[in-house]
Amino acid sequence: MTPAFWCILIIIFINYLLAGIGGWLTIKQTGRFDINQPRIQERELTGAAARVKAAQANGWETTIVFASCVFIAHLAGVPEAEATLPASAFVISRLVYMICYACKLSPWRTIVFLVGIANCLWLIKLAMIYSA
Repeated sequence: MTPAFWCILIIIFINYLLAGIGGWLTIKQTGRFDINQPRIQERELTGAAARVKAAQANGWETTIVFASCVFIAHLAGVPEAEATLPASAFVISRLVYMICYACKLSPWRTIVFLVGIANCLWLIKLAMIYSA
């Protein structure tokens, strides 16, 4: 398995880590976790709990984009060594994004998000170069 594919698994793990942190913060804030209707309970959250839940939702959205870019690059024949840097940089950007979101660090959160998207575009550019 290539390093870029490992990066997809790491991103998935980060999202589940956020789910765990979000659940813990939910219990800390509300005193309980509504296993039957967690989405309704999410709407009642404020502060760090709400931000971590939002970061997790954003994480799942970007995971689809990132994984698609990694697969496109792989199918286009991008060498493993060249796909590793943008994929790894994406993972780092998501870790920093998670911290920025949870700690309410605007506009850094947006800047870090754009860095992550730039890494996805980098993978697509490599795919275009190697498939030509």
